[in-house]
Amino acid sequence: MNEWKSGETEEELTVMKVVLHGEGKTIEYNLLDYYDTATQTSSMARTTGYTCTASVNLVAKNLFTKKGVFPPELIGDDKNCFNFVLNYLKERSVNWKIKTQS
Repeated sequence: MNEWKSGETEEELTVMKVVLHGEGKTIEYNLLDYYDTATQTSSMARTTGYTCTASVNLVAKNLFTKKGVFPPELIGDDKNCFNFVLNYLKERSVNWKIKTQS
């Protein structure tokens, strides 16, 4: 199984596509992120870790104040929280491309 294990500084990439259909329109979110050679940070660490730290910042800045356990899709249901996370990622060069079709 070592064939699937990457080295610590091995360049890799993360790809994600999310397609939402409803209310007569389609919204498509596309992500393509690469290993950051400058910081030696894997794309998987960038895309997942930065999303986690964005969530912590939502709580620290009192942008998300509900109590209990919340999966990401319920946090993202709040437009301000959703945009905060996307902007947080963008500031770290993790860019989602958004396409809307009617």
